[in-house]
Amino acid sequence: MSRVWISRSEALARLEVKPQTLYAYVSRQRIAARSDPNHPRMSLYALDDVERLTRRGRGPEARKDARDLSFTPALPVGAAVRGEAAIDTEISITLDGRHYYRGKDSLKLAGRENFEAVAALLWQSSVANPFGPLKPRPDVNFPGGPRTRVLSMLSRRMEEDALADVDPNRDLKLEAASLINEMVDAVTNGGPRLFFHQRLARAWKVYDLADVDLIRRALVLCADTTLDDATFAARVAAATLGPLAGPVMAGFATVMGPRLGGRISRAESYVTQVRRHGNPQALAKSYLDRGLELPGFEKPVSASEQARAHNLIEAAPQMGADLKNVLKAGEDLTGQGAGLPLALALIGRHLDLPREAPLTLYGIGRSAGWLAHAIEQMQSGSAPKARLRYIGDYPQIEA
Repeated sequence: MSRVWISRSEALARLEVKPQTLYAYVSRQRIAARSDPNHPRMSLYALDDVERLTRRGRGPEARKDARDLSFTPALPVGAAVRGEAAIDTEISITLDGRHYYRGKDSLKLAGRENFEAVAALLWQSSVANPFGPLKPRPDVNFPGGPRTRVLSMLSRRMEEDALADVDPNRDLKLEAASLINEMVDAVTNGGPRLFFHQRLARAWKVYDLADVDLIRRALVLCADTTLDDATFAARVAAATLGPLAGPVMAGFATVMGPRLGGRISRAESYVTQVRRHGNPQALAKSYLDRGLELPGFEKPVSASEQARAHNLIEAAPQMGADLKNVLKAGEDLTGQGAGLPLALALIGRHLDLPREAPLTLYGIGRSAGWLAHAIEQMQSGSAPKARLRYIGDYPQIEA
């Protein structure tokens, strides 16, 4: 694998050190450096060396969650102090505020590729469309809302795909493709074999071609992100070598918590509240005056997530002024860009999607990335390593 080089500002942000410290690392040959071919008077720094120093840690400052760091899970600060997990991956990386899937710019992929092609890219599938051989299942109708249907479907697949021994002939990529195929069928109650975004649009009664394309774009932009708690949970589940439904279920279970999926639900409720209130500036100010975070603008929102959120919103030029004002009011009062939760919530209202549709879009999109991490974890033959250190009362041992 060829070496990746990053700018001085990117290296400083990842290491969270002063320029003098970075230069000291270079002089001591702890970080490789070379001249920038586009700017000969500037230097580039080896990402792998920066990553190694970041994982090793250098005191309390080094243990903060790294901004846009692709290889370090977003564990709480306290947990990171007691034991950190380091995972090597070739799936995605964030550089200079842009997120890349297997070296491909996610924003450019969102402009031209279907979700199926992006999933094949993330999985390094040997065929362009791993979903082609799949046949529809007749028994895909589950009760309840989209979330309940997806979990019911994954639970069934956990039973069907259960393994007592390791299968050396197992086709992980075909198994992954079948999971997403059934997941979409569970949400849509089946239907014609169209592209996934078309199947979702048909179920949600979205017929305008530009609006249908927004669903495609949202799936692609949500396909993978920096290594957060949900992806870490998926990788831990994958290390057991069980059915791939397990890592996806672990991802869904984690993302439904307040810190991840809860942001989407809060943003969705907030957009509805603003439309009823009629004054986004006044409502946003009332949140901030009460010391509350503004839904969709919770910190931290990485630069790469803001870029993807902006890309999705900009792709909807016909979005009403009332919805665009929700975004503008938040940006003006917080001084930062919105994250994907607000972008998905705005798209949901713009397309008049049913409740939970934004979270459904996010979960289906993220499943491609979770499966990529699960496949990579299984093929590596290792397991994520984390150290648990007991700090409670020392037990009294009776003689």
